[in-house]
Parts: sequence; C-alpha cells; structure tokens
Amino acid sequence: MGTIRNGLTNILGTSGLTGASVLFQVTLIIAILYFFYIKLIKNSPAEKTVKGISCFLVIIWITAEIFTLLHLRILSAVLRNLLLLILLSFVVIFQPELRRLMARLGNSLSLNAQTRKKQINNRLIEILTQSIQYWQEHRTGALIVFEQQEPVSAVTTDGVALNADLSSELLINLFFINTPLHDGAVVVKNGKVVSAGVILPLTRDARLNWKYGTRHRAAIGMSECTDALVLVVSEENGDISLVRDGQIQTFHSLKDLPEKLAEFLKPLIQKPRSGNFWKRVKELFIKQ
Repeated sequence: MGTIRNGLTNILGTSGLTGASVLFQVTLIIAILYFFYIKLIKNSPAEKTVKGISCFLVIIWITAEIFTLLHLRILSAVLRNLLLLILLSFVVIFQPELRRLMARLGNSLSLNAQTRKKQINNRLIEILTQSIQYWQEHRTGALIVFEQQEPVSAVTTDGVALNADLSSELLINLFFINTPLHDGAVVVKNGKVVSAGVILPLTRDARLNWKYGTRHRAAIGMSECTDALVLVVSEENGDISLVRDGQIQTFHSLKDLPEKLAEFLKPLIQKPRSGNFWKRVKELFIKQ
C-alpha cells in the first residue's frame, strides 16, 4: 500500500499532503472520470477502445513503479512521459465524442430544450394513437419500448439497428403479420426508432395473471430491469397495456387514448430521477 501511495504522490505531485487528502482527491478524480465515461463513452463505438487504452495505461504505470523500485530511473521517466503523452492524445482520439458532449451541453443550456422535448412528445402521441387504432382494427400485436436514462441494450438481445425517424407508417409495417421483425420489440429513443426485432427479458413474477401472454411478460420483465416505458397491443383482443416499473395498466377503449398516453409518456420529458447515477455505478461493478 505504501508503494502505491508513494506512486500516486509522485504522479499527482501531492507530497506534503495527508493520506486522507490524497485519497479524497483521487476519489474525486475517479468520480469525474466515471461521470464522463457514462455520459460520453458508455454504449458508444469508442467504449472498447477506451477500455483497451485504460488497461494499457495501468500496465505502463505499474511497470514505471516497478522500475522506480529497481532504481531504473531513466526507464521509469520514459514510461511516465509516455503515460502523459497517451493521456494528452485522448483529446485527438476522442474528438467526435468530445464534440458530441459539447453539443449536448449546449442543448441542455438552451431555454427551448424543454419545449422541443414537449413537441417531440406531442408528435409521438399522435403517431402512437394512429398506429394503435390500426392495430386494434386489424388485430395486430405490437410491443414498443421507450428508452429513458438506462440503456436497454444491457438486458436485451440485439435486434436490427434502424435509427429511423418515427412514423405511424413505419410502426405499422414493422409489426405487420409475417414480416421478419414483427415478433420482437421496437426500441424508441429521442423520437427515433433505434432498433426492431429486439428480444426482451421475461418477468419471473409467478403471481402474474395467466391471461398475459409472452408480449406482456416481456414488457413487464423489461420494466423491471430498466426505467424503460413499454407499450403493448394485444393481438388476440386489441387490449392496450402500458407498463412501467413492473406495473401494468390495461384498457381496451380508444376513448381518451391521447390523454392516457400523455400521462404515461410524461417521464420522457421530465428530468432524470435522482439516484440514477449511483445505480449506474452499481451496474458498472456487477456487470459480467
């Protein structure tokens, strides 16, 4: 432990500070790095690259410490300078991700951001209302997942990536009987159809009513694993089910459907729930 602490002291230039002060600063740095990992890197094309480079940096640092203990100071200095060079190169390597972060920051500071979210949500309700009416008339089943803060990809089997603009015509075609993707779920995020034909985890609740089929059990299972909102239309009787946090609300009449959808989808335009960050911290450490 003494060697590690001395190594951190040498790297950070914290000689003269107490052990508690060094520990606090290192913890703060790790927390900041984790925050940027969640917001910028996680579930992005750069994630594997970051993990690989991070492992490489740790190996270089450990090797430099070993050289220091063996009094091979020139080799140790070369590795420390190489470590600094790699850290600086992150700015170049991850330029697209940094640009995306700046864009997100600008959007969050915009006074019209909340208004735009509401407009997207109103358009979403209109599209869903038209689609549900068609599905009821033609006895077509549907299963739609609305992703919020927690990525659904961690608990689902990948379907077909689409990244297409949401429309009633697209939804109706995706769930059209006998088409390749109609049995899976459609994932929607930020007004885009992210993927289709996605396989969701089934709930393990043995108390669930026997009348609920595979689509409903998958919807409940999805809402138990993540903060996603899930909409189900029954193929057998046209019933509409809204699922959130493992709770299911089922109705058949189209009366007041836009109002019910607006209430159900309200979390999509609200601020993220507190505690979500620490839940992600837990998921990072328990992820296999």
